[in-house]
Amino acid sequence: MATSAQAQRHGGNRGGFSLANLSSSNKEIPDSLLLADSTALKEKRVVGYWLTPTLGERYIAPMDTDRLNTATSQLVEYNALAVGYLANVGSPAQSKIFRDRKEERDFIFADAYDYYITTPTNAYFYDTKIPYTHATYTTGGASQSKMDRLKGVLTLNFGKKINVGAEMDYIYSRGYYDSNGNKLLSYRLFGSYISDRYELNAYLSNFNFINYENGGLTNDQYITNPDELAENQRGTESKSFPVRFSDTWNRVRGKQYFLTHRYNLGFTRELEETDEEGNPKEVFVPVSSIIHTIHYEDNRRRFISNSNGIDTCYTNIYGIDASLNDQTSAWNLRNTFALSLREGFQDWVKFGLTAYVAFEKRRFRLATQVPGLDYSGNGTGQSVPSTLNFPASQVYDEFTTYIGGELAKRQGSLLTYNVRAELGLAGSDAGELRVSGDLQTKFSLFQKDATIRAEGYIKNLTPAFYQRHFHGRYFWWDRELSNVQRMYAGATIDLASTRTRLSGGVESIQNYVYFGSDGQPRQHSGNLQVISLCAKQDIKYRAFGWENEVAYQLSSDKSTLPLPDFSAYSNIYLHFRLAKVLTVQLGANVYYHTAYYAPYYEPATQQFQLQDESNRVKVGNYPLINAYANFHLKQARFFVMAYNLGSKFVDPNYFSLPHYPLDPMVLKMGVSVVFNN
Repeated sequence: MATSAQAQRHGGNRGGFSLANLSSSNKEIPDSLLLADSTALKEKRVVGYWLTPTLGERYIAPMDTDRLNTATSQLVEYNALAVGYLANVGSPAQSKIFRDRKEERDFIFADAYDYYITTPTNAYFYDTKIPYTHATYTTGGASQSKMDRLKGVLTLNFGKKINVGAEMDYIYSRGYYDSNGNKLLSYRLFGSYISDRYELNAYLSNFNFINYENGGLTNDQYITNPDELAENQRGTESKSFPVRFSDTWNRVRGKQYFLTHRYNLGFTRELEETDEEGNPKEVFVPVSSIIHTIHYEDNRRRFISNSNGIDTCYTNIYGIDASLNDQTSAWNLRNTFALSLREGFQDWVKFGLTAYVAFEKRRFRLATQVPGLDYSGNGTGQSVPSTLNFPASQVYDEFTTYIGGELAKRQGSLLTYNVRAELGLAGSDAGELRVSGDLQTKFSLFQKDATIRAEGYIKNLTPAFYQRHFHGRYFWWDRELSNVQRMYAGATIDLASTRTRLSGGVESIQNYVYFGSDGQPRQHSGNLQVISLCAKQDIKYRAFGWENEVAYQLSSDKSTLPLPDFSAYSNIYLHFRLAKVLTVQLGANVYYHTAYYAPYYEPATQQFQLQDESNRVKVGNYPLINAYANFHLKQARFFVMAYNLGSKFVDPNYFSLPHYPLDPMVLKMGVSVVFNN
């Protein structure tokens, strides 16, 4: 579900192990963990929390309660300061802000759907004193291009210890362009049992994503300069714009089973307070914990087409099937066992210490080579292919044993820190290393909190499996790729008194893996640096509000890692009440980034690859302007938004990715209702 629209706007995720980088890219981590004896927890009727990776520590997550920016929070653009996607909600997407990008999954086809997939670190769990239901419905466009999304969560407690719930997200977006529709369905069943001695959090989830693929427009002039087209082509509807291919789609499916539980060893301590009968109150103090976490994932991908002309769009053809029908599957199982010494069970114990061992098994299934065909790169064979006595698929098995540990101080405000390390001890990922940490201090400035946080990491990563192996009709590779070394250091200053946030960082990457203009994975042999600076400044005076954010990025090799130099967001509005019960927000916002050679989305691999040097086009230098009206009445929020107003009075160059334009001006509406009484 969406987080608080104002406080959580455009948060970043570097995909590391530091506590500040655990959530999905539109969420920011609060400073304090959700402690079992927290007074704030006991006073709230509904509390949401997330879990740290591997060890399953609970910490407070923001609830979707903000009355501002409801319309903006429903946009794909809300997930990052600048994002590239295929026009409509539910389509593959990639943040154009490098600090937002996470580590690649082994199953890289799911990376493009990161904004829509639940993981153990962004999955909400709840503790409620009353049943809690939150449902949101959004829609937009005419009947032939209508975009609908329905999402909701229902959860309730059985006593003080047990919580169960379910959530669902359904997207059906027909799109404004030919063969550009999306149909995404995901759901999750979850539960928890929290007591002094024993804690358990678990969920099972499933998703089924179907994206119709068109490969982008064949002629960008239908958007940028329709006057230069022939008269019989001018003024046509966007659905009739010629696209690369049709009747083609990707289907990505997945399921997850996740459980983390712990048994706490400790003692009871008498408090100075007494109960109604005059007896001293007692509280359980955990000293150590025995932790077990199990996470199973099963993913499948299918790329299929009934278009007779799709083969002409690609240089190579591998295989002898009459039509496109690429299929692959992967599953992985990770078991983690940990021992933890808890922070604060005595005054002199100022930090917590945890050690763990993890075992991970992975299996991948790909198409196998057909005897007689050439797989060296041109996709043609000299001899007659034989399909006798060869397996239908090729299986790859990987197994790794990891050891890791965590040193953390989370209590107090003057100084908190967190250091994590994990090493691949044996197996397929032997030598893989992740070390990360963050250090934070908080103090009062003008009677409000001011926070300074430093963070960094060092990583030695095995490239994702499908970067090393891929077998399909149009792309086929088996590569030996070197490990990727990444080093990052950054800092953030947050001043609540002036509504200011400043952040910056520098990352150095050795052996960076990317996809070249031919759609094949490539490895940058040298060292690549990325510098990023970001500033947020919000202004609020009575009914007037103005939110601003700007980011600067510098890539040391733009031909390998293209990034927009500047990206910006500005939102100006009036916020007031009518008749003391109806809250109204009227405003407009704009997203903008400088022009650059953005990567192209390739449907056959579902990856964002470099553009062809001979036919490159720039994307950007276009203001995406939206006007909106948000309303809040009791427990309901509803909105109306005019999306992409600039398409009517600014030079029409509204491309999100090369040959993939944004939707033209469209009216969007939605309603969000909370039932918690």
